[in-house]
Amino acid sequence: MWLEKKIEDKFIIEYDKDNPDYLLYNIFGKKHENPKYKNAIKIGIFTENRIPDLNKVDYALGHFHINYLDRYFKHSIFLWQNFKAINEKRKEVLKMPKRTKFCAAVISNCQKAHFRLNFINDLSKYKKIDMAGKCRNNIGGLVKDKVNFLSTYKFSIAMENSSGDGYVSEKIVHSFIAGTIPIYYGDYMIDEYINPKSYILIKGKKDIDNKIEYIKSIDSDDEKYKSIMRENVVLDNNFIEKIDDELKLFLYNIFQQEKSKSRRIDSKF
Repeated sequence: MWLEKKIEDKFIIEYDKDNPDYLLYNIFGKKHENPKYKNAIKIGIFTENRIPDLNKVDYALGHFHINYLDRYFKHSIFLWQNFKAINEKRKEVLKMPKRTKFCAAVISNCQKAHFRLNFINDLSKYKKIDMAGKCRNNIGGLVKDKVNFLSTYKFSIAMENSSGDGYVSEKIVHSFIAGTIPIYYGDYMIDEYINPKSYILIKGKKDIDNKIEYIKSIDSDDEKYKSIMRENVVLDNNFIEKIDDELKLFLYNIFQQEKSKSRRIDSKF
C-alpha cells in the first residue's frame, strides 16, 4: 500500500489477483511463481538481506548498493520513518530525568545472533545488558512493546541478523525512536546517510574492543552522552524527500511505458 501512494496521483489502480498486468511481491512465499502470472510484469520488493535475481524479476526494490539501470532501486525499510520527529524525540530525552539504566537488547533469533551475542558477552563484562527477547531473556519475560521498553535505557543493541552493504532494517530506527544511542552492526556504508556522530557503529570483530571502550567513556561522561543525543540522526534532513522523489520516477518509468516495453525478462520465469 505504501507503493500505491507513490503513484496514485498519476494512475488509476485496479486490483486483479487472477490476471494482473503488474505483479508486486515480497520475498516470502512462492505465489508469484504461479504460471497464471507468467504474462505479468514482476516487481519484487526485497525487504530482507537478499540480493534480487534479475533473471527472474523485471524490476526490484532492495537494500543493496547495486546498479541495474532502470530495473533496480535501492530502498530500505528504515526510509519509511519520520526522521525529523525522531530528532525532536532525542532532544526531548535530554530534558527528562537522567537515564540510569545502561543497555538493553530485544533479540528473538538466536540462530542468527552469533556476532551480537559475542559482542554482548564482551560488553556485559562492564555492565549487565538487559535481554528482553526470546534469546537469552534475563528480565523474567518477553516485552510487548519494544520501543517503550528500550526508552528507559541509555544504549540499545541494534545489530542486524547479518551484515550486507546496504541492508538496514528497522532495528536501528527502533533504537533512535526510543531515544537511546544505538549500538549498530550491519551495513558498513550506513554512515553515508545516517550521521555517524549519532550512534555507535561496530565494523566487525576487530572493532569491538575499541568501541566498548568508547561506550564506557560515553557512559561515564554526561557531556559526551548529551553531545551525541543532540546530533541529527540523518546527515541531510531532506534526503528522505529526495529518495522519495527518485522512487516515484522509478515507478513512473515502469507504468508509463507500454506493457510490452516494460518487460525485462523472458516470461518463462
